[in-house]
Amino acid sequence: MWNQLPELILSLIFDYLNCQDRASVDQTCQAWSHALASPSLWKSIRIIIDRDLRIYYPSTRNLLAKYVQHMRHLELAWSLPYTLPREARVSLNIRANDSIDFLEVIKNKNVQLEKLILTDWYFGTNWNHRSKLVNALARFLRTQRKLKLLSLLNANLGVADVLKVCRAISWSCGNVLEYLDIRGAFRDWQAPHSNSRYIRYLSRLHVLTTFQLDYPALSDEVLNSLASAASNVLKNLHISIRDSHSRQHTVGDAAWNNLVVACPQLTVSYTIVNISHYEDISYLLLPSIPLACFYMYGGHVWDQNRSRNFRSTVGLLITYYPNTLVEVMLQIRNNRELLDDLLVFMIQRCKRLTKLQYDGIIRSLETLRYIFQLQAERKTKFKTIHIKPKNINTQNRAILDDINYQYHYKMLDQGIDFRIEDPTSAYNFF
Repeated sequence: MWNQLPELILSLIFDYLNCQDRASVDQTCQAWSHALASPSLWKSIRIIIDRDLRIYYPSTRNLLAKYVQHMRHLELAWSLPYTLPREARVSLNIRANDSIDFLEVIKNKNVQLEKLILTDWYFGTNWNHRSKLVNALARFLRTQRKLKLLSLLNANLGVADVLKVCRAISWSCGNVLEYLDIRGAFRDWQAPHSNSRYIRYLSRLHVLTTFQLDYPALSDEVLNSLASAASNVLKNLHISIRDSHSRQHTVGDAAWNNLVVACPQLTVSYTIVNISHYEDISYLLLPSIPLACFYMYGGHVWDQNRSRNFRSTVGLLITYYPNTLVEVMLQIRNNRELLDDLLVFMIQRCKRLTKLQYDGIIRSLETLRYIFQLQAERKTKFKTIHIKPKNINTQNRAILDDINYQYHYKMLDQGIDFRIEDPTSAYNFF
């Protein structure tokens, strides 16, 4: 029965299988093996280096080598990326050798990728063949002429290793690479923002539209390099700032102005993690930045000797970015400051705001009523409104029932995904 299914159906099923399972399918019967040869199955593939490329599984390695010419989107991942015992170093060296051989195979077959993603390249031990693997990756990247997306997210490599990769892509596909993600590519204690080689390689990326990086990889020189390289092209700049990045260095207003003039369509996104105090955030919020998205995760630990002063942070957002803010996410569960009035003011003044996610304390539920009234009058542009109060007593329930009764059909008429949830039960107000 199974071997009589149409090849199209089999291909759709096989698309959900990992590389090892596909190797088993290839050996099941001729019909399944024939269906597995569909190029669409191999266009986008995820390879676990320390599992799929092991010499103990020759069927998987042979299958990958057989269909490697169809690959266009490749993800190379490690299944055990974190700190391992000393005795595992020998095993890691073997795995590195296996992946080096695979990179040589796809290089020799002149495979031209459009997307390459490195996942969990986090090595807790200084095993010997890591540099050899990075060198093999750099040699492969030098042969690429169509690569549009490269992600080194959380690679946690040394500056020299990342620069080898950046050098390779800047020479081979600097005129085609559109998306580059180097968040977490550098180790936490290494700040490459002033490295002349890093800045020079960025200056060769002439069609870069989206660039995602950590704050230590940002500087005046980096912004100026992007302005000259991707003039009128760069559209999205996503900057991640963590607690360890606070106050490492500052980026000047003049450099931001230069980039905005060179790239008028530019929008900037900030993701701030475990930085709560206004003094540590204010230097990031300059009036020249075309800030579109602001995500702040306050964390649970902060310096008790000073106020976090969330009101001033929200006030800067309203003052500097009323014409650019599109999304705001504030995760500040430990907040004790009154922010109700500022949240309403932000919604009123920031006319382009389409998403506001606030995980904090609302002092008065009448604030919610006012927000719904603004939406009912089409003075705001939200498409989703989800409310989940922390606690609901008898009085709060009566207010929420009234809000639901008054605005449910008005939200429905506007196509709003409207929901008020009771966290203490499975009952939802819709």
